[in-house]
Parts: sequence; C-alpha cells; structure tokens
Amino acid sequence: MRFYYLLASALFALLPLNITAHEHEHEHEHEHELSLAGHEHGVVRINIALEAQQLEMELQSPAMNIVGFEYQPSSAADQQALVAAEKALKNEHLLFNLTADAHCVLSAVTLNNDLAKHMDETAHTTAADSKHGDAHAHSDIQVNYQFTCSNPNALKRLDFAGIFRAFPLTEKIHVQWISTDAQDSAVLSPSNTTLNW
Repeated sequence: MRFYYLLASALFALLPLNITAHEHEHEHEHEHELSLAGHEHGVVRINIALEAQQLEMELQSPAMNIVGFEYQPSSAADQQALVAAEKALKNEHLLFNLTADAHCVLSAVTLNNDLAKHMDETAHTTAADSKHGDAHAHSDIQVNYQFTCSNPNALKRLDFAGIFRAFPLTEKIHVQWISTDAQDSAVLSPSNTTLNW
C-alpha cells in the first residue's frame, strides 16, 4: 500500500503542479489527453517500490501489447486470448525472475483490464461492430503484484525476459523503482531484460 505513497511522492517531486480553474468540458478533454500520454503501443511501464520486506510492482500496458487488440472481445477467439493473457499476467514465475536469495513470495495480485470490464456489453454487439466501433479506442491493462521478501537486502536484480517472451508485441519496458535508499529508472528491451540495483 505504501507503494502508492512512495510513488506519488516521487512523482509530485518531479512534476510541477499547476492547478487552475477551467470549465468542466475542458477538464475532461485535458484528463483524456493525460491518460493517452502513457498509452504507447509496444511499451510496458512498471513501477516498483521496496520498503522493508514488502516489494510492490505495478505493471501498466496497452491491451495491444498483451492480447494483440484493443477492441472489445466479441469472438470466442478474442475471449480465449483475453483469458490466456490474464492467466499469464497472474503467473509471476512466468514473467519475473527475482534474486532467489531474497526469498520473495507473491502475497497478492490484482488485475484491472479495460477489455474484460466490457465483455458483457459486447455480448449484444457483432464482432464487426465491435472492431469498427472501437477502432480508435484505447484499452489498458494494469496488474499490481505484492511480494513479501524474507531477505530483501539480497534483492539485487529483477529479470523481465518473461514479459518479452509471453507478450512478443512488447518492445520496451520503462521501469521506475524506489526504495528507502534510492530511486532510479531504466528502459529494458528484449536484448537487455535485467534491472540491477
């Protein structure tokens, strides 16, 4: 939980605040622009916080990188791809390789998926309508992982090769991490999959 406080503190320290009063419609346009700024096909964003024995990771990605589409799933094949992707996202051993000596064990995982939220709505829509109607829609997937590490001082590296293997449309991973001692960022690629600290 403290992950969000640490991350928010870091982001507020880096970003200038500019609060002005605007009309209601302009605020919605501005919020939409901000949400799209982080939506980049081929790019996964991972935020990591380590405090005491708690390791928290937040993975954010356009659905395109994970399932290969962003329209609402309407065919059986689309729905199967979505179920398979969610299963892979919940398998931390498939996606991450943490320093073994840190003895990190997954204690919780939560997944928020824009596509899954609307599966019931698409039951009444044809596949053609869904694909064409949502051609410009952006759908995102967010997964929060909480680990408990019995030896957190041994945690010196995280390898993300599994993400590139499981989701081949991922070209880059932007990682930001923060601990009680330091903070940093890195850009990983299929040829450079390891974060060291």
